[in-house]
Amino acid sequence: MKRLFFLMLLILLTLQLLSAQNSEEIITPFAGSNVIYDDQIGYETHYYLTGENSHQAVDGKMRRQFCQLPADVSTYEVIKNYEKAIEAKGGTIIHLSRSAKRYTDPDSGERIRFMQGLFTRGRKANPGYAYLQLPNFAQDYLVGKISTAQNEIYLSVAATVVESQTYYELVTVMAEPMELGKVSLNVMNEGISQQGKIAIYDIYFDTGKSEVKSESNVALAIIANYLKDNPTKKYLIVGHTDNTGDFAANITLSQQRARAVIDKLINDFGIEQQQLVPYGVGSVSPQSSNATSQGRATNRRVELVEY
Repeated sequence: MKRLFFLMLLILLTLQLLSAQNSEEIITPFAGSNVIYDDQIGYETHYYLTGENSHQAVDGKMRRQFCQLPADVSTYEVIKNYEKAIEAKGGTIIHLSRSAKRYTDPDSGERIRFMQGLFTRGRKANPGYAYLQLPNFAQDYLVGKISTAQNEIYLSVAATVVESQTYYELVTVMAEPMELGKVSLNVMNEGISQQGKIAIYDIYFDTGKSEVKSESNVALAIIANYLKDNPTKKYLIVGHTDNTGDFAANITLSQQRARAVIDKLINDFGIEQQQLVPYGVGSVSPQSSNATSQGRATNRRVELVEY
């Protein structure tokens, strides 16, 4: 297997693809890396570890880069480098492991090859390419997330040594912000478990009004299902505005909108009143700068916050 792996790498080296397709990379390959393969996979599901025996999935635009490292760089060094790079961008580390291929499915108790069976899903080229065997050999693994005003960016790195040479695979997934019309209850669970809150952008109001519009019902139904799945927990419904208009008026409006969302959840979806508390903060907690229309749109939101 290793001989085949090494032979295929020699072939791939002669067909090296340059990684200049994305000039706005938020995290670039390790310095001195030889990028052997750069796959722009498109919209796909990516599976990543959240613990020794737990994993999650995220949908988004996936890119996979397979790289050869300089001879003096260890697998652990590349993992720690990416850890620091993610943190330097204000991101969070979801999981770091030195034995990622050892995985027990939490539901069935079955031992599975997570790195080979799930980590590599979504590849749309010939599955016989030898570099897909890398996760099967890999030990060192890291996954993190960086949030921007436009995207949630997930980064997974798996590294190994074959024939005294270090290789790693970098998977970048550009996920849309967690808008409830586009995500599942699993994604809601992930957002609150990791950050203690989730921003909701598809609850709608007319400008300057607090009545919840009917097109918000899909989002409200998903929130209600989440709350019913967590009946012993309490949550804040927090109203946010941009900085347009009078500050005091925006505080009042955001409080009224938070109250209106709770009333809809209680009256139309059967949620218990004691599970929710309204809170309006106006423009005091922006997600991004109010200097642009896109930034202001990002700041206008309702958040579900663990209480």
